[in-house]
Amino acid sequence: MSLSLALNLVAVLVAVIALTTSVAVSRRQLRLAQNSNVLPIVIQLFRETREPEFSKAIEYISTRLAADHPPDQGYRALPSEVKRDIRRISLFYDDVGKLVTHGVVEERLIIGSYGLNIVNMWDVLAPYIYKERTLTTKAMLYFEDLAARAKARPMESVHAQLRLGQCPP
Repeated sequence: MSLSLALNLVAVLVAVIALTTSVAVSRRQLRLAQNSNVLPIVIQLFRETREPEFSKAIEYISTRLAADHPPDQGYRALPSEVKRDIRRISLFYDDVGKLVTHGVVEERLIIGSYGLNIVNMWDVLAPYIYKERTLTTKAMLYFEDLAARAKARPMESVHAQLRLGQCPP
């Protein structure tokens, strides 16, 4: 092999390594930029779920809604405070579902954080939402999709995939 051919091969190898490094760094920078754009959204989601009104709405829906109000008229005909609670929870999860479906927020983050609650709220609210769909429009499609995703991929499996550590007392 001639010296000229060897130098050309080394030059090509160096160029390939430089290109690969450049692509890797660019992908990392793009991922960091995307994450910095999503961070305020995620923080706002977490903040919303810590509001006392959100917790009260979850508690009412999970413990008393079905006993107090049958779903046969949907939810729009319910008393305003009940309707407010239903809309607070269902619209929240519908909006989160939009973010997940469109790839703005990673599914693992949402299901790992809210999975069980998403499923529980959907199971209680689904009869009201389905009745509402027959009376008006197809509402809460993203909430339903999010619930289907959370049922198919339970929180525990997300936690196991992330290899969350444990630290018992």
